[in-house]
Amino acid sequence: MKTYFILIILGFCSVLSFGQKLALKKTSPFTAVRWDNEEPMVEFDNEWYCLEKIDVFKKEELLAFCKKQYGSKWQKRFSEDLVEVLQGLGYQPCLKVNLQLIKNDVSKTYIGTFTAENRNNSVLYNKSIVETKTSLRPPENISKADAVNDLLQFKDILKSISSYSQLSNYNYELAIKNLVDSISRQETKVNIDNLTHLIAEILSEIGDRHSSVKNEAFNQKKHKTYNLTLPFGVASLNGRLVGLTKDEKSRNYKHYFGSYPYIKSIDGIALETLIGAYNYRDKQAPNQAKLTRGAHAIERYGALLFENNLSCPDTIQVVFSSGSIEKTQTIGLSRADFGYVSKLSQDNALERQLVFAGDFSGLSKIINHRIGYLKIPEMYSYDDVKGLENFIKNTLTKFSDTKALIIDIRNNPGGSREILQTFAGYVVQSKVSPWIANVTYLRRDNSMIQDENSMTDRYLYPYNSEQLSNKDRKAIDLFNNSFKLQHTIDTSKFQGPFYMVLNNSKEIYRHPVYILVNEESFSAASVFASAFKGLPNVKIVGETTDGSSGNARTLYLKNSNIKVSISTMLSFQRNGRTLDGNGTEPDIVIHADKKQVLNGIDSQLNTLIKIIN
Repeated sequence: MKTYFILIILGFCSVLSFGQKLALKKTSPFTAVRWDNEEPMVEFDNEWYCLEKIDVFKKEELLAFCKKQYGSKWQKRFSEDLVEVLQGLGYQPCLKVNLQLIKNDVSKTYIGTFTAENRNNSVLYNKSIVETKTSLRPPENISKADAVNDLLQFKDILKSISSYSQLSNYNYELAIKNLVDSISRQETKVNIDNLTHLIAEILSEIGDRHSSVKNEAFNQKKHKTYNLTLPFGVASLNGRLVGLTKDEKSRNYKHYFGSYPYIKSIDGIALETLIGAYNYRDKQAPNQAKLTRGAHAIERYGALLFENNLSCPDTIQVVFSSGSIEKTQTIGLSRADFGYVSKLSQDNALERQLVFAGDFSGLSKIINHRIGYLKIPEMYSYDDVKGLENFIKNTLTKFSDTKALIIDIRNNPGGSREILQTFAGYVVQSKVSPWIANVTYLRRDNSMIQDENSMTDRYLYPYNSEQLSNKDRKAIDLFNNSFKLQHTIDTSKFQGPFYMVLNNSKEIYRHPVYILVNEESFSAASVFASAFKGLPNVKIVGETTDGSSGNARTLYLKNSNIKVSISTMLSFQRNGRTLDGNGTEPDIVIHADKKQVLNGIDSQLNTLIKIIN
């Protein structure tokens, strides 16, 4: 049928007023193509659009062909050799071509023209991107003037693109001004690593958990002290950090300094300062996430000091405490990895590998004959893991007669939201469907049309979207009657709101559902927990998640080539609070106890089973 349709189109090429046959292969209807999570954004008539169709070919067909035909170079071939791509699909394009493009959630058909000039512009655009990222390898130092210009560019990024800078009370403009003044007074050039850390420290104050600042030219292997680590592991236990070492016989952990388990300070720096100030990357994380991430950062002591522009000694003074008595030990740093890794984390890492290999056998089980258990180690895209969607659906069907369902997303680093949609059909009950799960706002910027497309990828739609039904809109209206944002939104700087609306399916799980989370449930995993929180049949159990849902966008500072990833989206939970900085709080708090931390016994799961029984 498709071949017949293409032949008809080919016949029309000689009849239509814009049907002149294309003479040159090296042509394009677009002046540039850029990518957002493998989605093509095309520049057409000096505007950026989301691509939907080229004549009879949907975007998905074109990209699938390019991936299969050209391997790792599929994006380059799509953007620079579109005529050859279409010919490879058995289609000879005309000089004029119908383009179905989307902007501001509106889809329109435009007439494009294949020209060599367009294609040359697209090639030049690709080269500029490559040069920005890789070819322009900067020196270790740049001039004061270049550093100041990069800081001004960074300020503009926060002002025009960053979402969370608009909510934060932190005066980033004053902080950047003070840094500019400081650099202007120094006599030497500016070290790029130092500048990276100073910029990262400013960004950390804003509370954007998806943001990052990185000097990609830095070679940590060649740095003298960056790789120095503590000769013991550090973990969070009962709200405090303990020093741990592995028992070679039992393979369990034990206290590094016997009856003095708690770490109080290192080289005179209080542990609270190391966690709250030195580990600035996680400064705005929820409390338990900040503690756990702080433990990992302290283990890598050389890197922690380096990221604060401080030198690291070979030996350190560590003060340990029994709770009432303190003892000081002089300890030499190491280059070996003695870091603490929980059994839960180890099992999760192994399970993630098995799932990618197509082995789902370890994900589900029946506990005590009546409790269904389903582990989701990562928020996979179904395109990446074939068969997983059917496995989850079939498992939920098998669990229909269980008395309770446990969904375990502890240590889940996030990913896509497809799995969330699958569970929604089973978990959301008819009487509360449609269920408004998530509300977001997106920064307004003429160059950010690709971010609008990413809203659709997250199942987020504006009120009048064709993807929402009238029933959905009625549910949104009812929800908005009581929904209040934690922060006031400046609508001149944001577009939205966008809504994630969940609907039940025909096959509903009618028994209690418990979603097991911890402080390492991040990004889309935290969205998963927050989306279902508040449903009458659902309880969130464990620790507060690490939140974060920001739609990060990456840019490079012009002179230093420092990479800045910044969020363009604000993501709100049903309670009006942002995911970033707050996470999703459990309905039933269950901490990881000593048996779980040291011996790998899953006390959180065992306690939950007792609660269910």
